[in-house]
Amino acid sequence: MTYITYTKKQYSYYKEIRVKTLVRLDKNRKIKKMSELESIQRYSQPPKKIPSILPKSNFMPSYLVRACDMKVVKGSEVQEGYCIISYSWNQSGEILLDETTGKSYRIDQGKHKIIFPGKTVRKKPRGRKRIPGKVKFVKFEGLIQEICKDFNVKYIWYDQMCVNQNDEKEKCNEIYQMHQIYSNAYCTIALVPDLTATVLKPTRHNLLGYAVMDHSTLPETKWMKRMWTLVEAILSSKIILIGKNIHYWYHEMSNIDFPMLRNDLVWDIAHILHYAHARTSTKEHDHVFALANIFPGIMKKITVDYNQDIQELMIQFYGFLAKMDLSILFFGKYYYYKTMCQAPISCNTEGKSTSEAGYNIPVQKFDLPSWTGVYGEHNRNRVYKTSFKNYTVKGRILQITCAALTNDQHNIVKLDLESIKIMLPPFPEEDNSRCWTLVLRLQPQGSTNEKFILIESMTSRKLDSTDYKHIATALNNLSHFMAIKKINLLWTTTLCPRWTMLDFHGLTEPLENSAQYMLLAGIWISIFSMTSP
Repeated sequence: MTYITYTKKQYSYYKEIRVKTLVRLDKNRKIKKMSELESIQRYSQPPKKIPSILPKSNFMPSYLVRACDMKVVKGSEVQEGYCIISYSWNQSGEILLDETTGKSYRIDQGKHKIIFPGKTVRKKPRGRKRIPGKVKFVKFEGLIQEICKDFNVKYIWYDQMCVNQNDEKEKCNEIYQMHQIYSNAYCTIALVPDLTATVLKPTRHNLLGYAVMDHSTLPETKWMKRMWTLVEAILSSKIILIGKNIHYWYHEMSNIDFPMLRNDLVWDIAHILHYAHARTSTKEHDHVFALANIFPGIMKKITVDYNQDIQELMIQFYGFLAKMDLSILFFGKYYYYKTMCQAPISCNTEGKSTSEAGYNIPVQKFDLPSWTGVYGEHNRNRVYKTSFKNYTVKGRILQITCAALTNDQHNIVKLDLESIKIMLPPFPEEDNSRCWTLVLRLQPQGSTNEKFILIESMTSRKLDSTDYKHIATALNNLSHFMAIKKINLLWTTTLCPRWTMLDFHGLTEPLENSAQYMLLAGIWISIFSMTSP
């Protein structure tokens, strides 16, 4: 999609979603009560517009665009607040490559489409007249002006007009203050033209017609795949998504499925890298320049120069991230990436698959060390925090100094299912509990206190083959680092918050007997939900 289509009559969620009770007659002519959810509604004008007067922020961009005439003005001369336009660059026109300079440029042939709906007006002296709808083709600036008019936006900032694209020095200076431009705007208006509502037929209960919106289509839009749009979403205080015929505000989105659109969540480096590693940018250097704006302290240390070596820049940036927050290490095997980054399967002329399903992880085109998580997927559901600081980062090397268990301290014995069944202790007799936990009891060398490692939790005293397999997998993984003895296994109904849980399910690769591993036992980690203060 090179050009954008915008429908003036939009669907949106403005009424509180609730269940309606309808009274109807069934086939036997008896009264029957039915319930159904209210749908999203259609509006000629957005009921929730931008306030007429926005408070002026402490920071103002160098330049803004006055929406009424689309003229560029100095930010210092504007006496009220502004909004941001966020969009995917390749949807603003045709993007071509200059073979001489190797740089991309945009051509706008005025094919952006605005659809004006038909309407009925009063006809003098009496009667009504139906005015048919029409379609207007405009350039990108004309499209933005129309949207600003609909949502009552007076001043906007967006890069194509507010940054001189032919002045490299000005562009570099503006990049240093992108985080201030985004975070000080009243709100961000995101253009997501591939987002649409499916319109259903009008009924006697809803004469305007109604529609349904499938939120699962949002991750597949181009806007959700670009690096700069991720940064804009995270830094913005408020955001509104405008699609072809639907729009909705940030607070109407799920904080589980689309946390980057919410401003009430806690973020750490692992969360940000989860989304960033699946995003692309037109220029490779923008992978760093965009992300660094989320961390102003790091942005000050970065040199904005598109001619510098990209590999050296990437290593420098990820080194700064690791020094700031060790949660960069909290990654595991692919989970969400299986759908977010699934590569298309090639087929032959007969329609048969000629290649196996793979994954296209954009960040993997860079040669990064494994501790950056480039070959895994960072956790996005929880916030991990640690006060551990005894580590250094130098170039590609992340060196950690702490207590650790290695897998070369004893001979590893492979435990099969039959061995596990014999090794497991019986459940406690005359125990009416509904939950039992299998733990491994250890006596660390040089310590007088016992340690307990959680193996598996059960809600039934009867184990099936799946339960045995889970326990066998856990014990075999632990056997790389410690001896597993029957006398040290026990079932308990008491949970202790100080117990240790070693989760091997998320490893990016299975443990092998021939490889050398080290379990960092000296790093204590606290886990919080994303909504924690």
